This record gives sequence, structure tokens and C-alpha cells, in this order.
Amino acid sequence: MTERPAIDRFIIGAAIAALAVAALFAHVVFPRYEFRVNPDGTAIVVHDRWSGKFQRAVYDETGRVKPMDVFTPF
Repeated sequence: MTERPAIDRFIIGAAIAALAVAALFAHVVFPRYEFRVNPDGTAIVVHDRWSGKFQRAVYDETGRVKPMDVFTPF
């Protein structure tokens, strides 16, 4: 097998680094986090970091989401 040129390795490394930077940027731009609160995963708590609000949602027996009221702790 032939060895890849150094320029190909640089391009691959730069692409991986660009994806990592894009993922970090997306983490800052989209600050919503979801937490599964039941062991069977039927309830979700969504936290919006920008507004500081929480919202709980529960999946019913048919698989539909029933959102609860938005909670602001302060």
C-alpha cells in the first residue's frame, strides 16, 4: 500500500478540527438541554439556558407528547 501524502492528512485533520469547532459553536447557539427523568424515558425536562426556564413533557400511552406549563424558577 502506498502512503498518503502529507497534504491529504492535513486536509483530513483540518476537516475534523472544523467539525469540532462547529459542534462547539452549535452548543453555544442552541442552549436547550433535555433530561430524561423517568427510568423508562416517558418524561422529559427541557431547560432553556438563555431564558432560565424549564418545561416538563410526558409521553402518554399512545406516544403523544403532553407538554406541561413552563416553569421559571426566579
